[in-house]
This record gives sequence, structure tokens and C-alpha cells, in this order.
Amino acid sequence: MKLQTASPNNNQDQTKNTLAEPLWTVQDVANYLRLEQETVRMMARAKKIPAIKVGKVWRFKVGDIKEMLKNV
Repeated sequence: MKLQTASPNNNQDQTKNTLAEPLWTVQDVANYLRLEQETVRMMARAKKIPAIKVGKVWRFKVGDIKEMLKNV
């Protein structure tokens, strides 16, 4: 019987794709969506937009924001 194992290269490629994705700041998202920065922060806290908290600041994956708009 032959055991199948996950290829480390496949996992590594997925990680690289995720890490290489550009991140926007609150200001970037506010400009893109034509909203006030505080509105973007409030939406992130309320989980109304996809966001990542890094320390004390919010970051947003560009692809997630664009995908969110497609689904509106």
C-alpha cells in the first residue's frame, strides 16, 4: 500500500500567493470606496468589510475588497 502525502511545494505556493497579495490601508480603502476613513474603520470593526487587524492598524486585501463589491 502506498501512502499519499501532501506535497510541501503545493502548500508553499499557496502561502506565497496569500502573502504576496497587496494590502491596502484604511486610507486606500476609503479613497477607493469614497468613504471617510472612520467609516471604513467602523465597518471593519463591525465585520461589514473583510479586514485584518495588524497590531493597532487595519489592513485590507485588495482582492477581498474588489470581490466584496462584485457581490453587492
